[in-house]
Amino acid sequence: MSREVGAHLNLEFESDVLDLIAELTWKKLILYASDLEAFQKHAKRSTVTSDDVKLLVRRNDSLKELMASKLQALNDIKGSSEPTSKKKRKASSNNS
Repeated sequence: MSREVGAHLNLEFESDVLDLIAELTWKKLILYASDLEAFQKHAKRSTVTSDDVKLLVRRNDSLKELMASKLQALNDIKGSSEPTSKKKRKASSNNS
């Protein structure tokens, strides 16, 4: 993929640069996976949902827009909107 981008921009990348890009990409994906798992566990769910991905991309405007458009497209295909059934927290009772 890097070679294709380089060809499009009339650039040639050295092998070391491509290795570095691959390593940085791999480390970032590992970090994303770890964050998604933490969000899923915090919400006491057994699977990662679109809400977790939205939380992951919340600080990156272009990814947030892409995520919103893809989610909207999926919802249009399914014929539904955001899930309406959310688990409610138990009301904490103060026995003081």
